[in-house]
Amino acid sequence: MNYFYPSDQQALFTNRRQELATLDHYHRSLNNGPVEHVALFGLRRIGKTLLLKEFMRQLSASTPEEKPVFLDFSVICSSPENFTLGFIGSICYWLLEEGKSDPEPFLNPATLGTAILRAGGDKLYEEIQPILQELQRARPDRQALLRQAFRFPRQAATTLDKKLVLICDEFQEIRTLENYPNSQNVVALLRAELQSQSAVQYILAGSAISVLAGLLSNPDSPLFAQFTRISVEPFDRESTQELANKLLSEPLEPDLYPLLHALTGGHPFYITAVARRVSYLLDVVQRLPSPDVIKQAFLVETLSPGGRIYDFCQYVYDLSLQKAKGYGALKSVLQILAQEEGLSASDVARQLRVTSGSASDYLRWLCEVDLVVEKDQAYYFRDPVLRFWVGNVIKGIEVSLTAEPMDLKGLIHRLDQQFQRVSEELGDAKESTVRELMRQFNGQVVSNEVFHTPGVVTLPIFKDVKDEVSPDGQIELDAVGEGQERWVVEVKWRNKRAGIKELQKLHTHAQARKARAWFVSRSGFSADAIQYAIENDIFITDKDRLEILRKQIL
Repeated sequence: MNYFYPSDQQALFTNRRQELATLDHYHRSLNNGPVEHVALFGLRRIGKTLLLKEFMRQLSASTPEEKPVFLDFSVICSSPENFTLGFIGSICYWLLEEGKSDPEPFLNPATLGTAILRAGGDKLYEEIQPILQELQRARPDRQALLRQAFRFPRQAATTLDKKLVLICDEFQEIRTLENYPNSQNVVALLRAELQSQSAVQYILAGSAISVLAGLLSNPDSPLFAQFTRISVEPFDRESTQELANKLLSEPLEPDLYPLLHALTGGHPFYITAVARRVSYLLDVVQRLPSPDVIKQAFLVETLSPGGRIYDFCQYVYDLSLQKAKGYGALKSVLQILAQEEGLSASDVARQLRVTSGSASDYLRWLCEVDLVVEKDQAYYFRDPVLRFWVGNVIKGIEVSLTAEPMDLKGLIHRLDQQFQRVSEELGDAKESTVRELMRQFNGQVVSNEVFHTPGVVTLPIFKDVKDEVSPDGQIELDAVGEGQERWVVEVKWRNKRAGIKELQKLHTHAQARKARAWFVSRSGFSADAIQYAIENDIFITDKDRLEILRKQIL
């Protein structure tokens, strides 16, 4: 797979042990049945594609009877005809070449047949003849093409007596095909084949979180309830340090890594950009490691037109707004939220001097393109680094690649003000991490220190783990686990210890549901809260013990 997944990319791959273990868990269903299909969700450049490449590498090395296939939907979904050719061509390429050569001959209608025969794929060549013949018609039957394309994985698996894992990157681009006549029901055609392909597993991935979620979670969608969702989250501090050290000539002082993690939010792309800039400042400019060097590197990468983060934020900003309605008004909303987050639609309406209905529409459009996220009727940037970029660059504030700390003094102060709340802003991500961890519970025995309780704990098996809000919106639980036992869970990821009143509230919910109460608090618990937990048999876990739990069960 070196052509597809070069050695330098393999060397940079960091951690993702939990995600790989989760993918492996669901992958086993391909042999044990029934097949469980999976969807990966995550921000752009968070590392989904690299994670999938590493999963493919491990799968190829361990199970030769199973063949992973990588399909880039952002490339092949330009038209139904091109999609069909790219879909079947990519499958043939991976079955015959396994990512070891240039795939171009398999993606060209003039060379596809020859490439298959040269690679020894005589049986596959016979299978694709009806598709190639349809493609050669002046006006191909698009319904027939799409049905044949989606049927081909099953045919190929049967012909070669293999099992296939189809990895569909940027899957949401399949909607592009709906713009063409006679292909509006493309997702329904895929659903029809999914139900009959016992030797084929689909793994979807996408950066358009809201769009992909709609395709899989909307009850009106043909793919509703067909895929298990896995969230690809930013790195924790440990993984941030591990990745940074791969990019630095020498390790930093231990107290500098938390700052790097806070500024980048654990986003691998941002970590990479800042670490490379830090390496330049230390090795070429001969600066000494310090917090100001980390901040300088971040500011230069984010606010200089020559910076990697600057280019990425510009791309995300332009691309997202192009896909949304009301370009000018949306820019104004983003600038308002860049200055102050957590505003309601009414707050935004007052500042824009528009109706609340108009402000709600603007905010909904921004949520649809993943720039903004809504929580408790308040709105926040989904990406705090993009927020910082918008709050400065859109107002004309830019810096030079060679700017020195003295030149950046005012910006460093502004940086400190925004990112001092980074732990709270990452709370949503941690709730998702805890839910995903609960899905890995499988009867493991873990030490008592994890839950601050006497004796070891045998973890239950949950059939379902989800967050839950009561119909009246008054009760919100970060996780509810149903299965051998019922658990209700609260997660507080902030720089403040949880108190007794918070535990009492969770305990009340647990009693009403006859459930086990588990409280996860980043900064631990007050003395009276710990005593209350002991007296009422409530599990409590802080940041360090949550990591111990993760390592014990994965």
